[in-house]
Amino acid sequence: MSRHKRPLLRHVLATFLQDHFRSITGLMLIAVMGAAVMLGVQWLQDPYRFPLRVVKVNGEIHYLEKARLQQAMAPFIQGGFFTVDVASICRAVEALPWVYRAKVQRDWPDRLHVLVEEQQPVARWGRDGLLNRFGESFFPEALPEAVRLPQLSGPEAHEQMVLEQYRGIARLLKPLGLQLARVQLDERRAWYLEMDDGVQLELGRADTRQRLQRFVRSWPEVFAGQTEALERVDLRYSNGFSVYWQPADTGGKNSKRQRG
Repeated sequence: MSRHKRPLLRHVLATFLQDHFRSITGLMLIAVMGAAVMLGVQWLQDPYRFPLRVVKVNGEIHYLEKARLQQAMAPFIQGGFFTVDVASICRAVEALPWVYRAKVQRDWPDRLHVLVEEQQPVARWGRDGLLNRFGESFFPEALPEAVRLPQLSGPEAHEQMVLEQYRGIARLLKPLGLQLARVQLDERRAWYLEMDDGVQLELGRADTRQRLQRFVRSWPEVFAGQTEALERVDLRYSNGFSVYWQPADTGGKNSKRQRG
């Protein structure tokens, strides 16, 4: 080998060894850092180092039982501050019928905050359900007895439609001093109404708005002063309606009067 090639070979070899040494050093440094991170994570995940000491529930609650809420959260409040499964707690709380929405947050160093937004019932739905203000049905284990709510019913997936119809009809009848207690949409899509004093209105399937407005316009002339004797009004006519009065004290049958 010539004298000129030997220095070049030594230079290449030295450069290779230096690069190899730097690569090994870099890999060792990465390995050490990775091990440190893993140890740090394990240290933080140890529930005995950062245990949860307080679970605080916030929110305006009227119907949700505290015991049911605690029972739902209990299986998921395990581990420490960093390991508690916040998402599972939130899902368990929102699965309760009286909960509309929930939010769960950690609060350093040892607290868990659970914010509960309770369902706000505005009507009864069918036999066992309730409707919230958005027209969504929910089915608690027990219905509130002390709360006076209108009774709504209809086919499945028609909850919002029936609620909107109830609100519109209630506004229309309010100036007459009538309070709407029940709205029913049957399987044939026919509408039936009942007031809180028991008076019933049959609207049928078509032109329900016009039929109800006809009833409202006729109220001062036909019904004013006679509401105690009124039993039912059949509005399923194109240009009129039939009025059914309660039987007299003498025991006679219901009387019927048709107005065109």
